[in-house]
Amino acid sequence: MYNTYADDIYRYLFSYVHNSALAEDLTAETFTKAWANIDNFDFKQPRPWLYKIAKNTLTDYFRKKQPLPLDEDIEIIDNKQSVEDYVDNQLSQKRIATAMTKLPDDMKSVVSMRFLLGYSVKKTASSLELTEANVRVLQYRALKKLRGYLS
Repeated sequence: MYNTYADDIYRYLFSYVHNSALAEDLTAETFTKAWANIDNFDFKQPRPWLYKIAKNTLTDYFRKKQPLPLDEDIEIIDNKQSVEDYVDNQLSQKRIATAMTKLPDDMKSVVSMRFLLGYSVKKTASSLELTEANVRVLQYRALKKLRGYLS
């Protein structure tokens, strides 16, 4: 189960915390909680179960209000990219990340899964235990809000 879903859970958590070390820790904690509750595991629906645990782990983390670790990941600048383009790209990413924090949790989850993880509407709906129509509505509303925040 870890080999199959760990990368997806990590990317989901990373989309909220924007720190790779912290996302790795939260991913490990998610799978530790999953293992501890394996008796409640639905072998037919592992993805939604794991995402629910990941979301609860994230909620627990933010409730504790732990400060983010100070050691930021070092990014390597692409030699083909000009410094100006790199800076513009970084500023755009920060603006989008800031705008994402303003979204309600359900919208943030849909946007993260659809655009950061590349999930289909069907896979997103299954993972979040929503209907496909609900995912489309949440996605539409989230993107509309993000456009407003970014303009």
